[in-house]
Amino acid sequence: MARKEMNHNNKANESLSKYKLLSAYGGPGSIMHTQYGSIIISCIDEWGFIKKVNQIHKASESKAASQSAEDYVKKQAKLSNNGNIDISNDTRLLEALMDRKGLSGLKYLANVPTINLKTQSNKIDGKTELAIPSSYMPKVFKKNNQYKSYNEWYDIWKEDMGDEDIYCNNFHPPKYVVDKKDKWYKNLAQDNIVLICEHGHISDFPWSKFLRWRVDSPKEIFNENAIDLFEKESCCGKPDINIKSNTGNASGFDGKWIKCKNCGRGKSLKGIMGVKIKCLGHKPWEAQTGREEFYSGDSVARNSNPPYEKCTLTKKNQKNQIVSKPMTVALTTGNNIYYANTMQSIYLHNELFESDITLKRNELENILENEFAKGRKRNKNLINQIEQELEDLEKNLESVNEDNKDISDSEKDVKYRFEEFKAFHKDLDLINKNEKDLKVSDVSNNLNKDLNKYFNKILRVDQMKVTTVQLDFSRVIPADSDAENSNPKSIFKCRPEEVITYPVVESFGEGIFFSFNEEEIESFFNNNLKRKDFILKKLSELDNTKNQFSQKAIDKGNAMNWPLYLVHSFSHLIMRELEFRAGYPTASLSERLYVSNEEHYKMYGCLIYTAEGSEGSMGGLIAQTRKLNLNQLLNNAVNRATICNSDPLCWTSEGQGLFDLNFASCFSCSLVSETSCEHSNLYLDRRILVDSEHGFFKDIIN
Repeated sequence: MARKEMNHNNKANESLSKYKLLSAYGGPGSIMHTQYGSIIISCIDEWGFIKKVNQIHKASESKAASQSAEDYVKKQAKLSNNGNIDISNDTRLLEALMDRKGLSGLKYLANVPTINLKTQSNKIDGKTELAIPSSYMPKVFKKNNQYKSYNEWYDIWKEDMGDEDIYCNNFHPPKYVVDKKDKWYKNLAQDNIVLICEHGHISDFPWSKFLRWRVDSPKEIFNENAIDLFEKESCCGKPDINIKSNTGNASGFDGKWIKCKNCGRGKSLKGIMGVKIKCLGHKPWEAQTGREEFYSGDSVARNSNPPYEKCTLTKKNQKNQIVSKPMTVALTTGNNIYYANTMQSIYLHNELFESDITLKRNELENILENEFAKGRKRNKNLINQIEQELEDLEKNLESVNEDNKDISDSEKDVKYRFEEFKAFHKDLDLINKNEKDLKVSDVSNNLNKDLNKYFNKILRVDQMKVTTVQLDFSRVIPADSDAENSNPKSIFKCRPEEVITYPVVESFGEGIFFSFNEEEIESFFNNNLKRKDFILKKLSELDNTKNQFSQKAIDKGNAMNWPLYLVHSFSHLIMRELEFRAGYPTASLSERLYVSNEEHYKMYGCLIYTAEGSEGSMGGLIAQTRKLNLNQLLNNAVNRATICNSDPLCWTSEGQGLFDLNFASCFSCSLVSETSCEHSNLYLDRRILVDSEHGFFKDIIN
């Protein structure tokens, strides 16, 4: 993926993988580090290929009715200059987004196209209209120890260069003139300090205002309430901020000194990371990046005051008063800068996921259509009967849809996965109806007798398509729309009903699907109470008052309790065993868990898969489903889990890992790469599987 900065001559383009662009750490509003500095990715509305599909859609409205708008858009998008935009066929995901995000006008899921750069000139190979814009963040740059805003450096450059570069064509990326006579220049260094809040806002650090406040009110730094720093005056009329290290031995900001050379004010930066500043609601990812004729961005893009909204983030102080919750001082390289809330979908063709009501309606409509086609020979009684049945089905469907409006996002996620879980249990001929995007084989018969009782079905997934979308994002702490007091930020700046095209990333891979025997799970639930009760007891004792993130994690553990520990631990043991047997790391694998205790969505299973571009995506994974390999894989995974280098500490643990949500599980035995795990390496306990007295696989162990 190519990312287009704000310059017409394309010298500051950088290639960016589409898998990085839409990921857990990347997307609209995220800060990414390039060879030209750190930039913030613009909102979806500004993405070139999204604009292109929307433009084609509008053109389709004036075309002849002989060609549907969807077919026209797909054809024209394919012919787009430099990119060949694909329109995804995952209608299940499109409908889910319409429901979950209120996108009533959503028409297309557009794959992020590949845009090539010319190696020598770094220019986009073709037109730039499909590229993704961005702007600098932070917009504070420094020369030696001198700190100024992007706009201030722009003005200085323009004055120094004069008529020779009146339009500042050579200013981007930001530079300063070293020698006016020879017009010799160097790049400026970018600041790495920003302010972030839990409502997703992000701001440049106001250095001159901070200096004035610290000098005039030195004791306010210990104030519990947030300071309205952005409304304070600058240190003087023409700030000339310098920050340099002291000669002392103090490290970090404790050893730095800020001073204005114009007014002479100065102060130590000690304690800056704990400063409490009121949020102004800045949204720089929504700033206009400027038309292409603006080589260094127009004044809106350079401005340090981007679009904003009122921030309503509050808390109670020690006096039980409602006050503004302060922003957090952060480094642009910090992990808390950005958390993307993403959703993944396994492609299923319509017949695999449509409800029984919808399938029956489609069947009756086909019969009705055939009857009308018979002309005078049509059966009027049959037609009347079918029309009445269709009317009843429509009422049932409306009732179901109305009920679905009231369920939470987390329940919608469970329902979405349950569709996949049910689909994998259907007839193979039906599943493989579209082999290009989904092809499976049943390898359950390859299991030996001692393993067969634990599983209802095991599938070899020869081909599968995984589509990833981003729903929204947050900062400071991970959050989603189900979390209490959560307010994740939208990746669009337009109203939801105005969204026509949504960006997605498709990847193809292979995998192994495990479906546990429900009767064996229920039997384990009724007869092996010791470990199950231990987990339930420990979950109920955990302190969930730390923050919103910990509360959500603990609540999920309590809601799904021991079945989540059983299935999730099994998934990790299989991935760890695949490291030994297939020879590639767990970072190349991903898991998709199917766990629910709810009667309507009861499921216990997992899918271990690998996507294109990673090790093992060329048959190495599905080769493990051959009879000898499959039995050795399961037996070895279970038996290997009985031993850990950290035993007996790990085996007897009553809580370890993040929020103490893991028990007999650590990096030596069952934790995997963070990118491979759906739950941040939480909810793991190998004893529930391999304890010789109370484990699910105790018969294999013994």
